[in-house]
Amino acid sequence: MTDQKFIDSILTGGGEMHKTIDRFYHENFSLVYQMMGAHKLIKEEVLDAYSDAITAFVENIRYQKFRGDSKCRTYFIRIFNNKCIDIIRKKTTNRINKYTISLEDLGTDLIQEVVDEEKNTGFTEFLFQLSEICKELLMDWSDGYSMDEIAVRNGLKNAHTARSKRYNCFKQLMTILQKNNIVDANLNMISDGEQF
Repeated sequence: MTDQKFIDSILTGGGEMHKTIDRFYHENFSLVYQMMGAHKLIKEEVLDAYSDAITAFVENIRYQKFRGDSKCRTYFIRIFNNKCIDIIRKKTTNRINKYTISLEDLGTDLIQEVVDEEKNTGFTEFLFQLSEICKELLMDWSDGYSMDEIAVRNGLKNAHTARSKRYNCFKQLMTILQKNNIVDANLNMISDGEQF
């Protein structure tokens, strides 16, 4: 089934929508086992996250929050991964673990290209060198919030301010990573701010 047919079926509602959701649920169920391994969670926790992710995914389509910028499956995996990360954050009593994040979580092509996977594991310590607002803003960005939502969540004036702050926070993070030889110090990461 193409993405457009899938979306149309969800928007149609009723029995057609339920059949489509059921098919999607079963076709992508192997992701449960992948997330169990990736996040070291037990099956029951991942099943809860999977069901929550399906519900959120369908709601985003029905309320037209999904713009079709990516494939449906890719978008769903992002939601599912974030639900699993939420479980990890809720389970921990150590505030430091609230900020467990990998470079991959940030989702920028720049970081993914320049960072060796082995260096990825200690990323949290570098994130903690940022201000509280920068940590929260980058975490929100990593979790897929829009710039408008990030502005509201972090008490910023508007999406433009949030975008500028995100850019400045990202520059600070890159400086820290460069000082620690995680990324090449000669790397020119300054752009118009829209790259990430």
